[in-house]
Amino acid sequence: MLLGLLISEGAVPAAHALSPDRALTQLRHDRWTPDDGAPAQIFSIAQTTDGLLWLGSRQGLYRFDGVRFERITRMGDDPLIEEDVLSLLAEPDGSLWVGYFNGGMSRLGGPHPGQYAYQRDDVPLGSVMGFARDAGKRLWAITPVSLVWLDPASDTWKTAQPMGFDAGWRPERIFADRQGGIWVAYSENEAFGIVHLAPGASRFQPTPTPVQIPFFDQAADGTLWAADYWGVRPLARAERDRRHDRATVSWLDPAFKGAGLRFDRDGGMWLSTAGGIARVRDAHALRAPGGGVVAPQPEYFGPAQGLTSEVVWTLFEDREGNLWTGTANGLDRFRDNALAAVTLPRRDQSFSMALGKDGRLLVGNPDRGPLWVSPDPSMPGGGRVQELGGLEMEGVSAMHRDAGGTLWVGSGRGSLSRVGANGLERVALPPELEGDGVVNMIASDRAGGLWVSRLNGGLLRLYNGTWEVQNSKYGMQPGVTPRALAEDARGRIWTDAGQTIGVFEHGRRRDLKEDGPGIGRIAVLQNYGDTLWAGGARGVAMRSNETFQRLLGRAGETFERTSGIVLLPDGELWLGGRGGLARIPAAEMAQWRRDPTHAVAFERFGVLDGLRGTSEQTGGVPSVLSDAQGRIWFATNRGVHWIDPRHITRNPAAAPPAPTLLAVKVDDAPVPLSPHLRLPAGSRDLRVDYTAPALRIPERVGFRYRLDGVDDDWMDAGTGRQAIYSRLAPGSYRFRLIASDDTGAWSAQEASFNVTVLPAFWQTTWFALALVAAAAALIWAFVRWRVSVARQRVQRVYRARVGERERIARDLHDTLLQSVQALMLRIESSRRRLASGDTAAADAGLAHALEEAESGLVEGRDRIRALRREEGRFDDLESAVRALPAQLELPAETGFAVEVHGKPRRWRNPELGEVQRIVREAVANAHRHANPSRITVRITYALLRTVVEIEDDGCGIGDDVLAHGGSEGHWGLPGMRERAALCGGTLLVQPRPDGGTRVRLRLPRWRVTRGSDPG
Repeated sequence: MLLGLLISEGAVPAAHALSPDRALTQLRHDRWTPDDGAPAQIFSIAQTTDGLLWLGSRQGLYRFDGVRFERITRMGDDPLIEEDVLSLLAEPDGSLWVGYFNGGMSRLGGPHPGQYAYQRDDVPLGSVMGFARDAGKRLWAITPVSLVWLDPASDTWKTAQPMGFDAGWRPERIFADRQGGIWVAYSENEAFGIVHLAPGASRFQPTPTPVQIPFFDQAADGTLWAADYWGVRPLARAERDRRHDRATVSWLDPAFKGAGLRFDRDGGMWLSTAGGIARVRDAHALRAPGGGVVAPQPEYFGPAQGLTSEVVWTLFEDREGNLWTGTANGLDRFRDNALAAVTLPRRDQSFSMALGKDGRLLVGNPDRGPLWVSPDPSMPGGGRVQELGGLEMEGVSAMHRDAGGTLWVGSGRGSLSRVGANGLERVALPPELEGDGVVNMIASDRAGGLWVSRLNGGLLRLYNGTWEVQNSKYGMQPGVTPRALAEDARGRIWTDAGQTIGVFEHGRRRDLKEDGPGIGRIAVLQNYGDTLWAGGARGVAMRSNETFQRLLGRAGETFERTSGIVLLPDGELWLGGRGGLARIPAAEMAQWRRDPTHAVAFERFGVLDGLRGTSEQTGGVPSVLSDAQGRIWFATNRGVHWIDPRHITRNPAAAPPAPTLLAVKVDDAPVPLSPHLRLPAGSRDLRVDYTAPALRIPERVGFRYRLDGVDDDWMDAGTGRQAIYSRLAPGSYRFRLIASDDTGAWSAQEASFNVTVLPAFWQTTWFALALVAAAAALIWAFVRWRVSVARQRVQRVYRARVGERERIARDLHDTLLQSVQALMLRIESSRRRLASGDTAAADAGLAHALEEAESGLVEGRDRIRALRREEGRFDDLESAVRALPAQLELPAETGFAVEVHGKPRRWRNPELGEVQRIVREAVANAHRHANPSRITVRITYALLRTVVEIEDDGCGIGDDVLAHGGSEGHWGLPGMRERAALCGGTLLVQPRPDGGTRVRLRLPRWRVTRGSDPG
């Protein structure tokens, strides 16, 4: 809500901060105790130039922004002198003087901070009870034994004895008036007195008539007043009181006993008493006692009314006009309210209202009969309340004032009365309606008819002394009882009709559905000129030119639960409902009348503005009225309130408060506030605590912040007072903060600081370049490795092919070539024998040649068959090994076993083929040369290698074969070793201890396998 706009469009801010036309009970009172974080035993209060409130207490020095209490224990890097604080003084340069119970002073902030410990020779002994600054800018302080002033040249304290202040006097109070004069109250044994140092004077002068150790304060007209145990009076007109030799005549009732004294800016006099506080609202009317002079009675406020304690140590008025009290148990604040509530002697139930001819308000609720109410700040409840009198009534359920000024009252028992000269007078109802019922609504028309809606009676109209039932006349059900009724400018009667509105015309009630107001169940109908207004469960609508238009506010406001509507002659609209009282300026209404889609600006008055209770009216009883004095009245379930649209209480501050930075934490560790903050490398979280010293309604102070470099726009923090940023990247940023006051206006002044996040070594440019170089090197190495792997793979395939050719060559050499060569030798030998005539030997040689040829043919055929079997390779080693007995045609009596240890893996090609050939060759050799009874193949899948072992229990292998790595002229073992080397492994052939031979093949895992078998 743009309240700044609203203020300029209508209501002029009142000059008062604590309006004299409000009773003390009508002011807003807030309290804070130690349960809320406030200190106890608050002896002094001060406000520094930044607007923050400072509290001096036995529990330490505290700073308060209206929401949070912060205990201050250090001044820079040094601790304060002690925790017991007795006195405070805020200086124009922003510094704060602190006086301690056990002696010594501190000056916090400002251009010259410092500490003055009581151990210094120039610092007076004892509690520092007060400070004051004179017209010459000289700072004064008092302790129980001395009056001193601070010499700025030497920064030392000087005694006032050379200026006429006797060394035997014990200072008790010190006060600086607005002209810069210094007043000191002192005691000397049983005597007491007051001395004054006028501006420009060099010596203190005594006052003619002393007052016993008074509290001083200056009224708005410049008069200096003194308050002591005996009362209060202007110091210049103090006179001895004959009743006691130590008393001075009081201008209040002699029975009044007070202590502290404070004038507010509106002329009210505030006093601390034995039971709390008192206020003399019209202190300007105080007169010296004498014939015919009647002293005004103070208003009292103590623990029974909510004060934190009956022991009040100090009174203070801040720059916004709030009045603060420091007590033995906390802190209290009094401020003005926009709404003035009038306390009524009734239980909390919905109140009805009607205005009398004399301007008084007639008020009632279902608790008891009606009351006359009129504003009167001299009364404890803020109003003069009088029982109506006359006929007793059980309780009020409806009220109405007709065009002739007659007031009508309906009761919760169904009776109807009018207000006559002697109070309530009963009005007879039709005989058939006598008995219990509830009068829901009373209205009147311009013809002089009175409309009454009564439960168990329906809708009735009284005209010329005759009652007429309207239900049957307009075709309504007998039990229908409207809650709202109004006559428009054309004489038509409008009423609520369920979830819409109805109109009585042409002898029937016509309900508007499609063209109705669309605001749900209607609670109130009001006619103003040529417009008909309706308020209901879902909002507000106006009928003009035979069309309803809904009223909508900014930010999606619909004005739900509206139960009262007042349109002022200047066009300003007031709406009352469950959300409080809303004001829409005349200019906004005029724009809405021109453009019904316009969302109006408005301001709402609620609990923070003095509202008590809620508006629970459900219809028939409007919750808002305006009187002849221009006041707006609003009824709730806790009483009635009034507000003057011409003098709405506003914040007296000239501008919104400037935001204040309180603390900065990095990773939960506090860091000193600085315009240029450098965060160390690796910092993760930045937390900024802030506030705005708006002490009047801090609950409505809003904040926006942004971190340039992170946020593209302002972040709306609402009323939150902390900003958190996480994982800030290295770089430079700027934190900016603005605040709004309770009117919604934003401050032109920002609070800001620069932030530099230093990079860790891995966040620097050189590290990034190093990473790029390392990545490039890795990519280059990876490419080289992949090329090498591809090359090795091609080489392995090539070597496998070459090896295959060599193996075939060896096989041909071992079989076909040797057989052919032997056959040729046999044939040659047989030819020579035939030539020599040895026929028998030749025949025998040829027979042997044929046998060798057949044997070579069989061996060659077997070799070719084996090659063809190898063409159908297996996908895994285990299956290939298990197929060997069939391939090699091992005898049935030769046992064959396969053992697998570990989880099988997928094999690479061509390594799988090479291993298969190695195992086949080893098994074939065992069968062919060792005559074993059992052959075992063991495959072990270890973490880093794969081991294949072939064992037999045959005749074993000769030592010469092991020594030479194979038999002469045979290539089986050398070929097996060559294949193992191609796979990156080793082959070991050795005899077993218990007989037989073991062939062990060791292979690196990464060369031959690719992971676990998915099956």
